[in-house]
Amino acid sequence: MPSIDSHAHVWGAGFVPPAFFRKAAEGWAAKADARTPEMIMPRLLGGIVDESGDDFVANMDRAGIDATMVMMIDVGAPLFGEEPETPVEKQIEFYAELQRRHRGRLYAHVSIDARRPSHLALTRSAILDHGLVGIGEITPAGASVADEIMRPMMRLAAELGVPVQVHTRTGVWTDFAGIDFTEANPVHPVHVARLARELPDLKLILCHAGFPHWWQVAAEAIADLPNCVLDISNWNEGFHEDEAELIARLATWRSLVGAERILFASDQASGARFTGERSTLREWADFIRNLPANAARWGTRFTNEQAAAIMGGNAARVYNI
Repeated sequence: MPSIDSHAHVWGAGFVPPAFFRKAAEGWAAKADARTPEMIMPRLLGGIVDESGDDFVANMDRAGIDATMVMMIDVGAPLFGEEPETPVEKQIEFYAELQRRHRGRLYAHVSIDARRPSHLALTRSAILDHGLVGIGEITPAGASVADEIMRPMMRLAAELGVPVQVHTRTGVWTDFAGIDFTEANPVHPVHVARLARELPDLKLILCHAGFPHWWQVAAEAIADLPNCVLDISNWNEGFHEDEAELIARLATWRSLVGAERILFASDQASGARFTGERSTLREWADFIRNLPANAARWGTRFTNEQAAAIMGGNAARVYNI
């Protein structure tokens, strides 16, 4: 079976506005008393751009990854009050070219904020005219994916038969609702489950599998919803520090949704700051490839077939590739 990373990001120049970096810097700085936004900002401003995708694919090669699902994120005026230098229309063209340049290796998605009047037309064109393979990553802010503002886009995805990737984690990048771990937070996994029940033909991917606070509720919410799958990106953050806990969670997810509904994913970012020696993609991929042996050390059994399905077979089925 192929090795497929179901969730990653590649950026071109000018894809994110300065306002995005400010919020991100403040969030990262809040994780440690000794950090300030001014210390973090230069690191975030530089090193994320990969205009050709060549460096990103080289990083995949080092990790033995055959294909990657690349997300687009719209972090312009509707969300951050400031448009990026490169408009979303040009970003779609970038991702289409990225997919052509690395045919069979990179599969690009489109994500246009639903508050943009043109979001449906742009999304439809990205998929039908430019060949993008799905919608995502949708990072709900102010409204969940189950709310009425999102319904036309979700119906369009169901009509076109493309998967939708939905952010379901709290954290420094996307704590738009504050430190709120209740269902009032629009990124809570329960909202994806609501949508899945209302549109049973829509393929939904719960990005990050509720990392870190909603890891169990993410699986419980979709247990009886076969149109939903979990991606395990972000669970590679320090996974080697508590391997037993991660194995236990993987086993719990398997019990609730089945190994066939778990997708390997990394949230790998492009650019010199995140690829090469800074990337842990190879270690994360090897951990899942060797899941039977890794799980056995902690008294849990995964078969080689289950590991291979998680590592790529499931994503190939979801995306029909």
